[in-house]
Amino acid sequence: MKPTVIDITTVLSPELKSRFAVKDLFLFIQNTGSRSVTVDFSGVKFATRSFIDEYYNTIVKGAASSIRIETINIPEDIQMIFTAVERTQNKTKSARSKSGVIKCRTFVDVQRVFSDLPL
Repeated sequence: MKPTVIDITTVLSPELKSRFAVKDLFLFIQNTGSRSVTVDFSGVKFATRSFIDEYYNTIVKGAASSIRIETINIPEDIQMIFTAVERTQNKTKSARSKSGVIKCRTFVDVQRVFSDLPL
């Protein structure tokens, strides 16, 4: 069975900004009735980290779906956001004191804190 190809810019927009848009996309995918879907990012001009984070957790990980979803033609600058999101998925959160101050003992701790900040 050939997968259904979805141009994400047709369903959403060339500018992917909202976490809620991922839920709309996922609902659209479910409503295709297809068991195999390919999401084409070729026309995407901009994406926020929050959109990519939600897309990664909802669609790439795909734990909540029985639909096989593949993502293709991700522009290079957006692929960099995917890579950053993927790197932060299984990290433990930095311990914060009640005052909201993050305490670092080493420079590596400081780097870890900065790498966890949203782009």
